[in-house]
Amino acid sequence: MRVSVNGVRIYFEVVGEKLQLRDGALVEVPTLLVLHGGPGFDHNGLRPFYDRFADIAQVIYLDHRGNGRSEQGDIATLNLFQWGDDIKAFCDALDIEKPIVLGHSFGGFVAESYLTRHPEHPGKVILSCTQGRSGKEESFAVYRRLGGEYAEQVARNVFDEASAENLIEFERVCRPLYNRSDGHGLATRPGIFTPQTLVYFWRDGVGPHDGAWRDFSFLDSLSKVTCPVLILGGEDDPACPISFQEEIVAALPDGIGEFHRFADCGHGSHRDAPVETERIIRQFLLGTSRHLS
Repeated sequence: MRVSVNGVRIYFEVVGEKLQLRDGALVEVPTLLVLHGGPGFDHNGLRPFYDRFADIAQVIYLDHRGNGRSEQGDIATLNLFQWGDDIKAFCDALDIEKPIVLGHSFGGFVAESYLTRHPEHPGKVILSCTQGRSGKEESFAVYRRLGGEYAEQVARNVFDEASAENLIEFERVCRPLYNRSDGHGLATRPGIFTPQTLVYFWRDGVGPHDGAWRDFSFLDSLSKVTCPVLILGGEDDPACPISFQEEIVAALPDGIGEFHRFADCGHGSHRDAPVETERIIRQFLLGTSRHLS
């Protein structure tokens, strides 16, 4: 399905009912809006894990503009500020009130943009293996620790120039370092890769007002947050090292953030620690349902 959002058609999929029948009564459950990583990918990689929460929430996945099956629009709109505004506009278009927004990796960047630009809009936010500012030296150090000097150099090469050759070598050498497990048998669905979106996001010559990879930060704006925020991080994550999640927690107002760090876990606790991650997220989601009269 697609819906018009800020001048482009955004693709989305819905898993589960908003009104669920329980013990003969209709119960309105919260909406869990899942934001995929990338950019340049789609939501398919998150489906195998997050579908399971459809028993206590209506789960909605979308492809960000310029990603997956969504329209791109003007290439200049491929920035974190627009992507963040798209989340609010998407919810408004579908009459979703107080969503629980979960952003993984790059999806976490988008979730932070949405959260800081529209702090009164979300009911709750979940940030999975993400970061609040640009930065790569922290990542290079983890690539070196996990894969040695060559892995570090391959990572540096792709961040210096996102050429096809460098991306291919990165997939061969560095991508296997993302997780400490094989995903515990999670099924995969064919995905769509849009390299031009990734390359544009990583381009040189940007400043803090461009909403691009090389110079963004939401840390100062996190002080405006009023809703509960769950932060998940892996201690062996080379893409978004655990120190970045520590920064997010420190930037949030006291009592707002709930931080869980996972040992022997890489980029995505839902892959390396699925049982514990499910337990934590379920606990965070529960208590938001209300019975309809």
